Amino acid sequence: MKNLFLVDDDDLERTALKEILKAEPDWQLLEAKDGQQALDMLCDGLRPHLCLFDLRMPKIGGMELLQRIRRDPTLKQLHVAIASATRDRDTVIALSRLGISGYLLKPYAGDKVLAQLRQIIAALPIVDEPVVVTRNLLSKTVLMVEDDLMERTALTSIINQEKGWDIIEATSGVHALAQLRDGLRPDLCLIDLRMPQMDGLALLEQIRSDPALQKLRVAIMSGEQDRSKILSLSKLGISDYLLKPANPVKLRAALRAAAGLPPGSTPATDTGTTTPAVPLPAATPPSTAAV
Repeated sequence: MKNLFLVDDDDLERTALKEILKAEPDWQLLEAKDGQQALDMLCDGLRPHLCLFDLRMPKIGGMELLQRIRRDPTLKQLHVAIASATRDRDTVIALSRLGISGYLLKPYAGDKVLAQLRQIIAALPIVDEPVVVTRNLLSKTVLMVEDDLMERTALTSIINQEKGWDIIEATSGVHALAQLRDGLRPDLCLIDLRMPQMDGLALLEQIRSDPALQKLRVAIMSGEQDRSKILSLSKLGISDYLLKPANPVKLRAALRAAAGLPPGSTPATDTGTTTPAVPLPAATPPSTAAV
């Protein structure tokens, strides 16, 4: 059984191709209606034997989707063929440099498409099933967005006390947003409020305005106790507001909440100067953890 991932925003084109591919009963088709949906599915663990991307799509086109895949260490080995009506030589050369496995011209000609895909699939290396990469359910990811090296070092030390957390760092809001738009989907975004270029509030606004990112869990870190600012942040759906310097007990509680775990008893290693808790305003959803 071979799994083909068909990504095309045109329902008629997808239907036409599916009719052609019925000639191969051992090919299972998976579908996405645009590049963003496809990227989300791939980042969630989908690993088809062959991806077939339409070149022109809204949100994320086939070229950009392919570029993002080639930049991602976990996706860059995927086999990708491109479908398009364009015969532009420069475009085909650019796609070739990105390592495509084939180029299918539209409108589809049944026999020719089957012959091309059969040749591409026959050349694929034999891989073990399953198609979907099993994720270690005990492993969680935190995106730590902090421009201060000493703060990042201190936060890393605390986070490492919680087993099963992988840390991805960003030194600015711009850097963090680029990683998220490239497909990173952390279980928790831990964002400093004051940063150059793009501060924590601006980054949070960008996250909440992007349909692909708006459901991400976000905790804000700051030394400020300005209630009006905290209220503004809570309206943007933050899960926690953590005062600096980082308090191990509060930070680890935020991590446990993000992992869906009960707070549990506080280990003896969580001693130290207590930072006052800043409860979020009542407007925050009931599931939000107090800090």
